[in-house]
Amino acid sequence: MTNKKIFKNALLIDGKSDTVQKEALVIVENEKITYVGRYDETIVLQAGDAELFDLKGMTLMPGMIDTHVHLCMAGEPSTFTDMVMDTAAFAAIKGVERAKRSLQAGFTTLRTMGEKGHIDIAIKKAVEQGIIVGPTIFASGKALTITGGHGDMFPEGVNIDGIGIVLDGVDQARRAAREQLKLGADNIKMMATGGGMSPGPGTIAQLTIDEMQAAVEEAVKFEKVTAAHAIGVEGIHNALKAGVRTIEHGTFLDNRGIELFLEKNAYLVPTLSAFKTIKYGRAGGVPEHHIKKVEYYQTAHEANLQKAIAAGVKIVAGTDAGTPFNYHGENAYELECLVRNGLSEMDAIKSATQVAAEALRLTELGVIEPGKIADMIVVDGNPLHDIKILQDKARIKRVFKGGQLVHTNSADC
Repeated sequence: MTNKKIFKNALLIDGKSDTVQKEALVIVENEKITYVGRYDETIVLQAGDAELFDLKGMTLMPGMIDTHVHLCMAGEPSTFTDMVMDTAAFAAIKGVERAKRSLQAGFTTLRTMGEKGHIDIAIKKAVEQGIIVGPTIFASGKALTITGGHGDMFPEGVNIDGIGIVLDGVDQARRAAREQLKLGADNIKMMATGGGMSPGPGTIAQLTIDEMQAAVEEAVKFEKVTAAHAIGVEGIHNALKAGVRTIEHGTFLDNRGIELFLEKNAYLVPTLSAFKTIKYGRAGGVPEHHIKKVEYYQTAHEANLQKAIAAGVKIVAGTDAGTPFNYHGENAYELECLVRNGLSEMDAIKSATQVAAEALRLTELGVIEPGKIADMIVVDGNPLHDIKILQDKARIKRVFKGGQLVHTNSADC
């Protein structure tokens, strides 16, 4: 039996256009969008029996995509306690609840970027099989890192199920990538440099070009995508030269790096939300070594991002949710940060919809047009006038995923 829904009187942000459409009509049959255009009574009558949603001028836009989250982390000052004490089973239960928070905030797709116990792959399967209601999970499994690299922070003799898989050399990199793909990963995450939460210099290059290239080759075989955590300039260059598709953070990006982004048609995920560590960290108990590194990163991060935006580098929304004080469900804060650094409100929305879907090769998501999957949200207000309204959960009135209503804050829209 066909399940039809009609949305009328919408202020439509379709995810691809630079302008909005007033008094828009959108028709959904089962999980797909079948019509998008101006209101036409004839088309409504032809649609036959359908559930009608009169949006009364509220905004209809694509469900948003957060391309960088950690479901095994909750925003606590130090991730070590839960990483050590939680079993993978308990971490998965927590991860389901964290993913649901993002869904209720209007994020219908999440890319996980390194998880304890491959919990993201388990949650992904549970969502796909209809066992739980949650966002689409675009999973990475465990991130690839070197001995002593970012994510390998525990002492000798201590065996912890962390977010990374440790490797050294091209053959091990290839094997590690194959292991993640075997388990069901959609994305291969690599640590091209050090990072804030791990001891040691955050800017130092870690995985080599050859190691990353081997992982990229395996991902490409299976039509999967790749990402690299990259803070320092050498690591950014290395990841781009290796063919990595998305660069996470990109803190010390230079002019040559910008050239490589454009040459390689790569995407930058700035994760500006991670700087909440500075705002709340000292009072909240974040380790001092972590705060000092993040403060150092911030001196360059926004200036270099602004250069990248001006040069035409493709920018994708990703929060690094789960890092200190960077909570799941607060994902839309990233769009405010992107606007503050030079994107228009429309381009910030596209960074979390059409551009994010393009970066992940999710060809049926990210836009509202006929033939696409009906992942859509209804927003009370116009985020082009104030991008911050997307952070107000009370204004995310309805969330639809695959044409099905999965969350509501309203009884009359």
